[in-house]
Amino acid sequence: MTTTQSWPSLSETDERGVLLRNLADRVHRIVLTSGEWDSRIPGLHLSYVQTPYKVPNCFYVLSVGLILQGRKHLNIGKDSYEYGAGSMIVTSVDMPTSYELLDVTPSNPFISLSLKLNPAILAEIISSESTASEHKSNEVFSIDWATQELLEDFDRLLRLLERPQQIETRAPLLIKDIHYLALAGTAGESLRSLYAPGAVGQRIRRVIHWMRENFREPITIEQLSDVAGMSSTTLHRHFKAFTSLSPVQYQKRLRLYEAQQFLIRGDGDVNSAAYAVGYQSPQQFNRDYKKFFGITPGKSTKNMKRNLLSSMA
Repeated sequence: MTTTQSWPSLSETDERGVLLRNLADRVHRIVLTSGEWDSRIPGLHLSYVQTPYKVPNCFYVLSVGLILQGRKHLNIGKDSYEYGAGSMIVTSVDMPTSYELLDVTPSNPFISLSLKLNPAILAEIISSESTASEHKSNEVFSIDWATQELLEDFDRLLRLLERPQQIETRAPLLIKDIHYLALAGTAGESLRSLYAPGAVGQRIRRVIHWMRENFREPITIEQLSDVAGMSSTTLHRHFKAFTSLSPVQYQKRLRLYEAQQFLIRGDGDVNSAAYAVGYQSPQQFNRDYKKFFGITPGKSTKNMKRNLLSSMA
């Protein structure tokens, strides 16, 4: 199923349109001087891509993002999404994905930004809410119309990079408000399902965190059941409801993603990558990699490096 998100057209005089344009220009200037990551504001990631770009395997983490210019096609499990400028994207839990940037040219770059969300801040805000309810949403990926308040918060956050002496005091206030606005949007129920004290989703999140820490090791459903504190059948059902994958499928995609990053970094050859992520047989690793990506590890790495270099050109 493909979900295509469209937003009201934005003019240069519309307040949201002006904010988007200003944010896009600001991201461009920061990327040119500091790159996509700036450690002064932890978790902040900026993207400015000028050439067509396709990523066959990556992991989206708990985060809120804004598309400032351009369009993206994203796949999560069997679901596909298309969205563009003015959209707010919230990923509620670490998820294997693939994506493609659409209609990108040097004169029409793709521009976005994102901020990692903090589970402790989410739990604090949820706990302080005056009304409690049972949260049942399993939608771990949400697309919404970026509110003016969210655009203004991100604008103020980026402006702090020009006033580094203010970051320590003011950035935490803006970051907490961004968390609040993420909870106030369509992703709110999913976030509450995963981060409200005692929610079933918290147990699934615990399992996902454990799997990301121990992806190299052989796993059994019994081990994961112990981590979650629920029966094997219940764990399998809830895990697939949240991630659209079984635990075994999730681990395989995580291993292949980590192997891909290993090869892109140049940490070793294909056999070394296989052993580094927990495969006992390089031949099986090659088969799984080619089945998932449609290309051998060696060729895939060359293509990824070429794409990365052209996107930074």
